[in-house]
Amino acid sequence: MLEVLTQPVRFFAALQGHKPNRLVSVTVVVVATVLVLLSGQLSSRLLPTVLPDRFAGQVVVSVALGIPSGLVFWALGGAVIRLLAGRESRAWELFGWAWAPMLVLALVSLPLAALMPVTGDLPPPPAPTDAEALRQWQRQYQEVIAAAPVTRVQQGLSLVTTLWSLWIVYSGLRVLAPARALLATGVVAALSLGLLAWSLR
Repeated sequence: MLEVLTQPVRFFAALQGHKPNRLVSVTVVVVATVLVLLSGQLSSRLLPTVLPDRFAGQVVVSVALGIPSGLVFWALGGAVIRLLAGRESRAWELFGWAWAPMLVLALVSLPLAALMPVTGDLPPPPAPTDAEALRQWQRQYQEVIAAAPVTRVQQGLSLVTTLWSLWIVYSGLRVLAPARALLATGVVAALSLGLLAWSLR
């Protein structure tokens, strides 16, 4: 893991001598996604919640959303690289390993969320039967989260790790599919940074 984070060219050059192993790479994406979601739940632990059991609910929500989300990210990201860089790019394996910085982000975000919980003047959630009041409360909840200092720190870290991941993608493609490395990385960068900008709005 350390080598792909710090010396991706050497890592992917060594990887060429082995059969593709997508299981490890998809595990990196799924675990990182689950832990990032869990850190978000942890940072909001002092706020009112609609969950009947806060701790169990946080874990269930993070796992229930993180596993399918991670699989979708991995499948779509790999498909984009495969389409642009070709068969020799080992696209899904490359994309999975490129998420290693996101795993680092998750491991940093967990203690950060524990030390800097979100606080705010937020009333208890209304009854689930009052749909309009519940929507208004959810908007207030998101505003409190967005204004929290820990959210700003995590957003900055997300930008750094996204750029780090793109460097790994480019480094891997320089080894695996050098003729298409710049094009494929550029498209992945546009999609990744666009998605990040949308999530920060």
